[in-house]
Amino acid sequence: MPLSYEVRSLYRFGVFELEAHTGELRRNGIKLKLQDQPYQVLLKLLEHAGQTVTREQLRSALWPADTFVDFETGLNTTIKRLRETLGDSAENPAFIETVPKRGYRFIAPVTAPNSGSESVAEKVGPERVRRSTILKLGAVLILALLSVVFALRHWSTASSLPARVLDFTQLTSDGQAKQGRLLTDGSRIYFSEVLPVGRIIAQVSAKGGETTTIPTTVSNPRPADISPDGTELLILSGDNSKKEEEIDGSPLWILPVAGGSARPVDDVVATDAVWGDRAETIVYSNGHNLDVANRDGSNRRNLLTVSGYVDSLRWSPNRQLLRFTMTTRAMGGKSSMWEVSSNGTGLREVVPGLPGSAVCCGAWMAGSDDFLFQWTRAGRTDLWELPGNHSRLRPAPTRLTAGPMNVSEPSASAAPNEAFVVGSIPRAELVRYASQTAELVPYLSGISAEGVEASRDGQWLAYTLFPEGTLWRSNTTGTERVQLTFPPMRAFLPRWSPDGKQIAFMGTAGGDHWTTYLIPAQGGVARQMIPGNDEAADATWTPDNKSIVFGPWKGGESRGIKQLDLNTNQVTALPGATEMWSPRTSPDGRYIAALSEQDSKMMLFDTRTQKWEPLSAHYSGYPSWSRDGKSLYFQEWNHGSGYPSRVVRTRISDRRLETVLDLKSLDRLSIGTYMSWSGLAPDNSVLLSRNNSTQEIYAVKW
Repeated sequence: MPLSYEVRSLYRFGVFELEAHTGELRRNGIKLKLQDQPYQVLLKLLEHAGQTVTREQLRSALWPADTFVDFETGLNTTIKRLRETLGDSAENPAFIETVPKRGYRFIAPVTAPNSGSESVAEKVGPERVRRSTILKLGAVLILALLSVVFALRHWSTASSLPARVLDFTQLTSDGQAKQGRLLTDGSRIYFSEVLPVGRIIAQVSAKGGETTTIPTTVSNPRPADISPDGTELLILSGDNSKKEEEIDGSPLWILPVAGGSARPVDDVVATDAVWGDRAETIVYSNGHNLDVANRDGSNRRNLLTVSGYVDSLRWSPNRQLLRFTMTTRAMGGKSSMWEVSSNGTGLREVVPGLPGSAVCCGAWMAGSDDFLFQWTRAGRTDLWELPGNHSRLRPAPTRLTAGPMNVSEPSASAAPNEAFVVGSIPRAELVRYASQTAELVPYLSGISAEGVEASRDGQWLAYTLFPEGTLWRSNTTGTERVQLTFPPMRAFLPRWSPDGKQIAFMGTAGGDHWTTYLIPAQGGVARQMIPGNDEAADATWTPDNKSIVFGPWKGGESRGIKQLDLNTNQVTALPGATEMWSPRTSPDGRYIAALSEQDSKMMLFDTRTQKWEPLSAHYSGYPSWSRDGKSLYFQEWNHGSGYPSRVVRTRISDRRLETVLDLKSLDRLSIGTYMSWSGLAPDNSVLLSRNNSTQEIYAVKW
């Protein structure tokens, strides 16, 4: 029989690639051992990525109809082996999701086989080629129809069919956390990476490859903009995650791309900055202001003053419009996207803000007026497109991504319909610090969890899975697990009642309104602690089981610590705590630890003297009392680091402060829903959620 050829290529997902013809699976180019049955299951899931593949479909693929096997055990074992090969988890999957009572679904972005340059030929018979040709013609017709719909969408006022992201190409594979804006000159991409010792400036080819570092003596640098000729970077030093730096800004520097010493832009401080015309001027944001200065910092003048805080500056391709994010409060609140002309006139809102969400960090696409930006809602970040002004009616933004991977920091490539983005699949590994050996060891088998708290008798644990935020209860060995909350509810920071019968936790059903709920420890219906629309956070029980101390929280600003009497439902304010948050009562009820709102220093309230005193001079977080109440553990942050530097312990008897764990020495940073989480196990050993996320730079085409 004469032979023809069918074009085929690799399946790519995350750091993996599967050669469908040979069955070879590679991770970062390294071949992995994959048996036939796990390979068949993986191929079936990749062929139907994003769709549910039923257990019966997998049975048909693995075993002929006349084969007698223990199907349930065989398939479960195959799925388990496949997950082990991929480093995946059934509880918090990054790749293979279990669809209860139905089957499985592959949830990570997949680059499917295509006819690109990396394809190879496979010999097949003519009948298969005819079927392939028919399928391809059908695909062409479907794509043509979608193209018409996509074109019509650009001329409408709202989008009913979201644009489809067709292809993700991974460009980096170094496993380091990426933070801040991506900059490109067309051939290379510049960005900052977060290491335990601080941030660095790195670069990678726009076609992908090895990541290299750009040396600089500037501490914790983050890139802001690249000059039009691609020779200089504007960088900011320090960290913008602290309240004072979001308002007051960080020192601004000019760094040559080819190497050399960075030069300060006089004493200019900014929250963000972009080059002006021909790189002779710099436009920068500082608090409520947009200002302009010469590149040496001279001739400073105000361009615009607004009511909110300005950040994330982006020029249009012709540099006639400047878009930026405006936030209503320094620490949280509503953010929206605005634009203004280059001379400071014509201010208008282009993407309205929504409570509990954040729009940010956009880029105009090459050769068009279309604008990409990120939108964070309900705990995840996706890529959105705002079509250009092709008519007098301004169209609505369209969501481009909705997969398990968070997509952020879009930067336009030189090619049409292509952008560079940071793709993140958040995942943690729960670990315990063993002080005897100075090692971090897996805790509860290293599940992806945070917010662990032990019951008063030390027999039970409550925790939330990261990042989905479901609340669970188990015994201290990790068995007898019970799921207490279910989506769309997201839970955070569970707290046991002293009698072990209830658990209080922060929760939100829509992602935009956090308040405190109470749920029976044995399972049941969660009820809101205080009815109404007020947001309440960080509940902590008094030892008598009669009251809950909490810190009302709205828009990221504390409104004082208060106490709820569970018998009378009366709420009273804690003396002197109008600017305090994150309370924690000691086991004997004598003290309440909390953080000051202004600078997040650790404070201690004596219920007998009714007075507050400072325990730390540094930015602090996540206070936890020892089981006997004689010591208080908490994080300390060095200014500008962006991450906690150590976990400390202070003895209440003499207020002596000592280091328990130096976090700067870790090879991987900790992670959490809002910030790097730490807590205590029942034996007072420190618990961390070690960052096991995959966060890399991708090229996206559609």
